[in-house]
Amino acid sequence: MNIFVIMIRTILKSNQNDLTITLPDNLVGKLIEIIAFEIKEEKDTAKLKNQKSKPSQLRGFLSKKSSESMHEHISQSRAEWDTL
Repeated sequence: MNIFVIMIRTILKSNQNDLTITLPDNLVGKLIEIIAFEIKEEKDTAKLKNQKSKPSQLRGFLSKKSSESMHEHISQSRAEWDTL
């Protein structure tokens, strides 16, 4: 079973109890997980918003099995494009 995770992360400060989420088209009809928790330090939140992410920061994020599966999928996709 291949599992590919598409993740959207947003940090916000809500002024009410209701929150409406608009999903991208590729997530409609899919099983999704929504998590809400408090972030204690507002200084850290501002720092995260202004900080540019680097690909190297994701090292070790995926398990070896997931990584190999993803690379296999990418290779197959590239091969399909090469045949066109």
